[in-house]
Amino acid sequence: MLAFLLFVVVMSFTPGPNTIMAMVSGQQRGFMNSLRLNFGMLFGICTIGIITALFASWFQRIPSFIFIMKVIGSCYLGYLTYHVFTSKPYQSKSDIGNFNTGFLIQITNIKVYLYFITGLSAFTIHNFLNDMPVRWLLMVIIGSIGTFTWTLFGQVISKTYLKYYKYFNAFISMLLIFSIIDLWH
Repeated sequence: MLAFLLFVVVMSFTPGPNTIMAMVSGQQRGFMNSLRLNFGMLFGICTIGIITALFASWFQRIPSFIFIMKVIGSCYLGYLTYHVFTSKPYQSKSDIGNFNTGFLIQITNIKVYLYFITGLSAFTIHNFLNDMPVRWLLMVIIGSIGTFTWTLFGQVISKTYLKYYKYFNAFISMLLIFSIIDLWH
């Protein structure tokens, strides 16, 4: 059980496309104005969790699905990278912080698929966590807490962000590019 919980916490709180975008939204919009993005991510993680629970063995057997998700995810991350790099604080026309962005970033995030495929199928647990719906719910809750935490962190550093937004945006863009490269390893 400890190995499962460590896996879920590490996967939920380490940087990835969703946590990076949550942080950017927290920096630029604050926590409350980033709730739409976070709820989109929550809906996306629930959706992927259900799909993965139903088709986990199929996903493990079909490498072409993972390849297609990597291509789609890389393209979408490239799009987000451009918008983060060129954005300015309080830019009103930016759509990075909306529900659809949160949902899309989750359903194209290969890390979320691997999170559920591994978390739902790789651990043998001999207590109440052996029940897949309980394990799924725990993974969704902890995963969502991770993105909400990164959003809050973004708000905490927002004053510093306002002073140095070009450097932050460049750094976040590089992290997103690293996420794209990391998808292919």
